[in-house]
Amino acid sequence: MLKKIRNRLHRLIRQNYIGGEGINFLFFKFLPRCKKACKTYYKNKPVYFSITAIIYNEAKYIKEWIEYHKILGAERFYIYDNGSTDNVKQILEPYIKSGLVCYHFLPGYGMQNKAYRDAVYKYKNQTRWMAFIDLDEFIVPVEKNTIPDFLKDYENYPGVCINWQVFDSNGYITPPVENYGLVTANYNKVSKNDNILVNRHVKTIANPKLIKTVNHPHFCYFESYKFPVDENFKQVVGPFTDFHSSKKIKINHYATKSKEEYEIKISKGCADSKKKRAFDESILNFQDYKIDTTIQKYVPELINKLYKEKI
Repeated sequence: MLKKIRNRLHRLIRQNYIGGEGINFLFFKFLPRCKKACKTYYKNKPVYFSITAIIYNEAKYIKEWIEYHKILGAERFYIYDNGSTDNVKQILEPYIKSGLVCYHFLPGYGMQNKAYRDAVYKYKNQTRWMAFIDLDEFIVPVEKNTIPDFLKDYENYPGVCINWQVFDSNGYITPPVENYGLVTANYNKVSKNDNILVNRHVKTIANPKLIKTVNHPHFCYFESYKFPVDENFKQVVGPFTDFHSSKKIKINHYATKSKEEYEIKISKGCADSKKKRAFDESILNFQDYKIDTTIQKYVPELINKLYKEKI
């Protein structure tokens, strides 16, 4: 009995060290609950894989992001609009009418984690897997053909944490016009060293029924003190892994795009807090870099979906 209590206490302490929202007291963190953040709710049939994201003025990029992830197996998108002033709602309208996008208007500062908790609270019974990513992040299966194909191997775990592969500006000062201006087609420069700190960052795809709360954009707390795993089935206990691993799957993080777009991103601030972003020249242009074109095998089909077919 004493051993069981000690083991449970150990797991609790480990799971509560990672930071994020919550009140710290000694070795414990009192976590915010998953609850409604807005009134909007969509009643839908269950799907296998969905994506939750919070957006702000992403009209230029959102069709590419949606159509790409549709190709890779996403069946639904829970979109939280953080008060956009561009025409993103108009662009999303056909997707909303078709039921592909569940649109929520959620203005205010630092709303990212609240949006995620709202999605878990409302939609945990509508999807077997829920990914939590941003509009500059694209999930790229390396071994398997689709994201659901990859996830089939992880159904005994509460979640999978996927490493970033951060891309720089490719030397663009202004947004490129080549290849229809697509992000997935025009950026291919990554750090030569996969193990730089930013590449050890993760984003999570989780079974929402097992999520206790989301108080961090990169990592979830799970019921019964369970932990997610990485692509190698190794337990992950926070928003960073010890080593970068992307032989099976990765998340292309287009952290800057062109210098002009990076400056706009900096001006937006952080989605999960009132903090300002810092301009980081080291990720704008990697000094030691290599070329990564893994995602570009999907570009021909993506161009066809975006420019040669109707939604």
